[in-house]
Amino acid sequence: MSRKKIYLLLPVFALLVFSFGGVSFAQDVDNKALEAESKETLTTEAKEKPVETIIRVAQAEAQEVTKEAKEKPKTKPKAKKAVAISGGAPTKEMQEMAMNYYNIIYPSEAARALWDDNVGMEKGMGAWQDIYKPIPLQMYWFPRRHYIRPEGEYYDQLLNKYEPGDCVECHEHVTPGWVHDWRSSTHANPKKNSYFAKKTREIEQLLGREINEVLCSECHGKDHSELRMPTPDICGKCHPKEVIEYMEDQKYGRPNHIDSNIANFIVPWYAENARQGYLASMFGCDYCHSTTDKCDSCHTRHKFAAAEARRPEACMSCHMGFDHPDAESYRESKMGIIYHLEGEHWDWDKPLEQVVPGKDYRAPTCQFCHMYQGEGKFTHTTASKGIWRMGTIPPKGIDYKSSLKDYPYGVNLPPLNAKIDIYTPENKKKREKWIEMCSNCHSPRFARIYLENMDQLMFEMWRLTDRAHLIMDGIAAADAFDPPVSERGIYPMGDVIADALGPKLLGEGIYNAFKTTGGKLPVYGPILGVYGVFMAGENNPSVIENLYSEMWFGDKAFAYKGTAHVQQDLSWWYGAAKAFQKVSAMESEARKLLRAKGVIK
Repeated sequence: MSRKKIYLLLPVFALLVFSFGGVSFAQDVDNKALEAESKETLTTEAKEKPVETIIRVAQAEAQEVTKEAKEKPKTKPKAKKAVAISGGAPTKEMQEMAMNYYNIIYPSEAARALWDDNVGMEKGMGAWQDIYKPIPLQMYWFPRRHYIRPEGEYYDQLLNKYEPGDCVECHEHVTPGWVHDWRSSTHANPKKNSYFAKKTREIEQLLGREINEVLCSECHGKDHSELRMPTPDICGKCHPKEVIEYMEDQKYGRPNHIDSNIANFIVPWYAENARQGYLASMFGCDYCHSTTDKCDSCHTRHKFAAAEARRPEACMSCHMGFDHPDAESYRESKMGIIYHLEGEHWDWDKPLEQVVPGKDYRAPTCQFCHMYQGEGKFTHTTASKGIWRMGTIPPKGIDYKSSLKDYPYGVNLPPLNAKIDIYTPENKKKREKWIEMCSNCHSPRFARIYLENMDQLMFEMWRLTDRAHLIMDGIAAADAFDPPVSERGIYPMGDVIADALGPKLLGEGIYNAFKTTGGKLPVYGPILGVYGVFMAGENNPSVIENLYSEMWFGDKAFAYKGTAHVQQDLSWWYGAAKAFQKVSAMESEARKLLRAKGVIK
């Protein structure tokens, strides 16, 4: 196969690996291929031959996903039993579903072996679990997978001094902040007012016992011999409605809070960074992508106050920065300014469904907009109105000139097996919910025109991305990268991906490309061409590739979020204007590269 043909296949690979990660490790697939070898056998072999082991695990998963993709149109899926989650008291049926959280989000033994089974610090998570061992902090971000109970002389002394039920007395000495936090919480005084007294009576009926205090043992276990970090299944024992709503996020596809750990660990640069000794550098990714296991990302321990979680700051510590500047765009918008000036006087104890716009809140918050489900209903399902998602998947409706026109290149792996179509009946319904929500403060006509304007901005940014992608196609076809691709480091995990996924999943062309080059090939553009902002290989990526990644992944995000949250300067100066500058810089850089290659004079 010629190098030119290999390069023009690469956007297919970028789509495919990302799709593979989103499907194969979280769906209810037949796991016979993995059952053929016990966990003990795989673990033993992993210590001796980690790369070969991960190849075999991934191949088994790939075969099952491919089989499922082929059979799915012919097989009518079994209907799941519906669980009513009305505004009434929680039921035993709801409680059972919420406490079954991990079996629902990881519906096969194969998926749970990769994402949920506790392995301590012995191996990682997901497809690359045998490539790396986690850093100790991950036991707190991903406790289901990695938590290890504390031990040692210090803990032995404490356990000898205090009885198992003396949690509060012990922790007043060891971690007094926890105790003071808890004492000011509703857990410590669950009937402190009529609203919480009613909620507590419902939970008492659910549990079949009286609740005067929610003590440490309810969440952490009766003593240190069974100490655990609370995860959504634990919270669901008393708060099933909220956990079920949270789980609903998953059905709307990524990005969502439930699949955040999969999005973090499945990408090949995570494992590549680990191979190169840069695992602690991924701290920022790990921390925010821990929402699969942690309810306290929004209502922090040990107060767990819904009033705190209703404030914009609860979202801002994660939803900020290069690829999703939500905090920056909201905070500096007129909505954010009004919140900054007046928010201290708003009643944050009031549930969202009781908030009267203009009276209780003079401006919307992140929660008011993104938890709104229509008809005055608010839930923990924040992904339900997502249309453009993060703006990283090419949309329909553009006359592409670059190889983006062929996206998704014939690969049949949902959810990324098609361009985004913002005009589907489902997305039109979502748009009407947005207009209904925005109409709390604006006229419906204004809301519709504003959102249509945001759509047009996104189409313009994607046309600009197509222009940039065409530049990259030209460089790749001429083999004009500097330094040459053959003289630089491989694509992340590029030496094992071909064998890990195989020709049936990759397709013969892409499979042969990786086998032929040994992973020394450029991958640019949506989606996995963004690897250059997460790692640095040897002379890889090059200057022009980084310019492109910054443009389509970062600058476009600022244009999108600045417009979505009505922050005009962020939309233009830090978004669209930067994107235009990057394209111009790419065109200049491309001329230098093509001239050096002798393609142009």
